[in-house]
Amino acid sequence: MNVYISSLQAKIRLLWSHKWHRTALITASSLGVVLLSVTSYAASKMLTGANVLAEQTIEEMPAEPLTTHPEMISGSSATILIGTVLSNETANIFPRRDGIVEDIYVDIGDTVRKNQVVALLLPKGVEGQSTAMIAEKQARKSQAESDLSTAEQVAQETVINTRQKINEKETELEIAKREQEAFLQKFAESEANITQMREQSFTAVQNARQLIEWILLGSNSRTGIEIRDYDLLKTLGLKDSNNTARFDVVFGLNTLYGAEQEYANAADSQKPDIIDRLLPLSLNALAMTNALLQYTPAQPASNDVDHLSLQQLTERLNKVISAQDMINKAKERLEDARNSFQTLTSGEPELYRAYRSGSYEGANSNRVYMLQEQIRTAHNALDLTEANQEQIIQSKQSMVHVADTMLQSEYATSGNRKILSPFSGTVSKRFIDVGQIVMPSMSAFELTDVPTSLAKKAKTEIQFGLPEDLMGALDIGDEVTFFLQTDEATPYSAEVTRKSPQVDMKTHTITVQAKVSDALSLPHRASARIRLIDEKKPIFRVPSFAVKRENERNFIWTMGTESQKPERVYVKVRSEDGESAEIMGDLTEETTVLLDPPEVFMQTVSKMEMDDSPIVP
Repeated sequence: MNVYISSLQAKIRLLWSHKWHRTALITASSLGVVLLSVTSYAASKMLTGANVLAEQTIEEMPAEPLTTHPEMISGSSATILIGTVLSNETANIFPRRDGIVEDIYVDIGDTVRKNQVVALLLPKGVEGQSTAMIAEKQARKSQAESDLSTAEQVAQETVINTRQKINEKETELEIAKREQEAFLQKFAESEANITQMREQSFTAVQNARQLIEWILLGSNSRTGIEIRDYDLLKTLGLKDSNNTARFDVVFGLNTLYGAEQEYANAADSQKPDIIDRLLPLSLNALAMTNALLQYTPAQPASNDVDHLSLQQLTERLNKVISAQDMINKAKERLEDARNSFQTLTSGEPELYRAYRSGSYEGANSNRVYMLQEQIRTAHNALDLTEANQEQIIQSKQSMVHVADTMLQSEYATSGNRKILSPFSGTVSKRFIDVGQIVMPSMSAFELTDVPTSLAKKAKTEIQFGLPEDLMGALDIGDEVTFFLQTDEATPYSAEVTRKSPQVDMKTHTITVQAKVSDALSLPHRASARIRLIDEKKPIFRVPSFAVKRENERNFIWTMGTESQKPERVYVKVRSEDGESAEIMGDLTEETTVLLDPPEVFMQTVSKMEMDDSPIVP
């Protein structure tokens, strides 16, 4: 009985390792108990005990994750590329004009000589085109003669219009000279505006300084030339433990006052530079005052000068902000006045120099110079009008001559009935039929065995696109293997002779050409399949469900050789049939591939570690 139970435990353990048999195993055990209980009570007792023991064993046994090893099916991988056969001995014959094919003299397999007539076109008169083309050329000649007559009338009108424009420009010139005096007045007004804006800025600075004194001292009447920190109201900046805010505002106010006195005592020529320093100093002093008020505690309600209520603090802060806004606006108005003056003077530099020097003799505005130049140009145009009239007549006569030439060319073109072969060779293809309409852009015949300079180096080549990730796989002189679409069982070889240095942005490939042996005759433009062998990338087979996909990349779960934990390995899938997949990647035949999710493995390891831990009584 004990042997039977031990054997049953071993079988249950084996079946339990596969998770899809667990449910079936329990169900089968239960059915066996029911059937045996019907036949014998004693046997039922024995099997019931065995089933209980099996269930205890099942509960105690951890489920082992399913694993496998990749099967190597090839020690190397191959990449198939589609190419085209190029024959350097192939050329096309094109007609020299459009027309209808009257007769064909050669066909496939015929040998032709250079300048041999291979086909004939119908005369254009027969096609009903010659008369229409001649009529068109004659109409162009008549139109040219009419244009000549019209040009003579236009030339006369041009003379009249030019003289009228000269008179108009001379009138504008007189007006522009009188307007120069207005520019001198604008210079004076603009300078006065700058002075006014500067004084307004100085007034804003004085108001800001008085506001700061009132906030710091309780009044805007100074006790002396400079103030000290002990002159400030005692409660100001009490929250500042190191009194930096009090020291800073005292320094800023004294600096501002000094610059203000310097401006008041300076000459007019020095004031523009001083006001440029004074405005930033006032803004700095106001900012320091704002910071000091931020460090000042507020009393709930106070009528004392040294103690400020929250409302009083808020009012003072608002006054500081308002003063800052006034300084900025005054500064902006001063800059606008200066920019306006700069624009005015830069637009009329000569008049401004005359205004500064007081000497106006010979000084002119830009408009005066422009009008004088326009009048000179108009006089030159008037002088050239008669010459232009003669040129126009000659031009129209030339157009008549061109129309005659085109007409004669049409007569000559109508005689180009013959389609000549510019090469010697053998006809391999015919693209035209009798009665067909052809054009110069349509090929009539294709020739082979054409002696060309490229054919002396290689009669036939294979051209294909090499993906940019395989650019290093081929070099000049390497051998490649290819197959024809009509015979995929016979391999051919070719030597790489050309490799483009530039990647095509649309296909992400580079063009490669490989020379085929001259003894091998291949059809021009035939399709070819090029096979590239990579010895460094073997191919393995694994179950299809082992391959996962995430973010458009394929991967499998493997057991890390060092960490002994699940690791993700990215692979490239070559083919997949639902049962197995052929993959390439960083794998070997000894790699352990996890078929169960990594969570199952981690749960199993955790349970096994718990079961192996010693029991503490």
